[in-house]
Amino acid sequence: MNKQGPGKIDWTDFTWNPISGCRHGCSYCYMHRMEKRFPGIMEPKFHPERLEEPAELKKPSKIFVGSSGDMWGEWVDLSWIRAVLLVCYSQQFQHIYQFLTKNPIKYSDFDCIPNGWYGTTIDGLSFTHNNLEKLVHSTKGARIRFISFEPLLAPVFPNLYDIDWIIIGADSTRGAKKPPKKWADILIEYARGCGTAVWMKDNYGYKDVIKEWPK
Repeated sequence: MNKQGPGKIDWTDFTWNPISGCRHGCSYCYMHRMEKRFPGIMEPKFHPERLEEPAELKKPSKIFVGSSGDMWGEWVDLSWIRAVLLVCYSQQFQHIYQFLTKNPIKYSDFDCIPNGWYGTTIDGLSFTHNNLEKLVHSTKGARIRFISFEPLLAPVFPNLYDIDWIIIGADSTRGAKKPPKKWADILIEYARGCGTAVWMKDNYGYKDVIKEWPK
């Protein structure tokens, strides 16, 4: 597990990767860039030796599951996911587990765990266009649903009434152009109208510091 905080993934306490690898092939993904140095790093793998890591944490924590892959990708074996969820469920009175995927429809293959936050990515490109609706329909029992608009590559006009939390961020690729302030303004305005919490990533360069947790 990797400790997070300012300058890293600041909306979680730790990242945990019992399942790694991804086949989405997003050009802006930092893991995709790392593959040039570490061939095969994006090949999906299950790491059962990592399953006991959360139990070693002494304090209740927010744990982002799958920062170096998409554990809900179509290519992931259901038995791998089941093994991870059993660990998460066993610690429902200690840790919060934050899931994030570009394939939210796969959430429907399992019941939502009570200490799980279920999220999906919408980057403004056609590939993720309907992910909000898929998330809502696939997580009927979720206590917290969230959208990661990172990287925000185009303006988005979402219906956030069923969304508890949004994260807004920029493309972290070296030399990437920062998104316009007005794209974030649109999302913040929609969130305020729906009572949705907002977490603005520092990499966006937004003038105001907004770091809100969902209720």
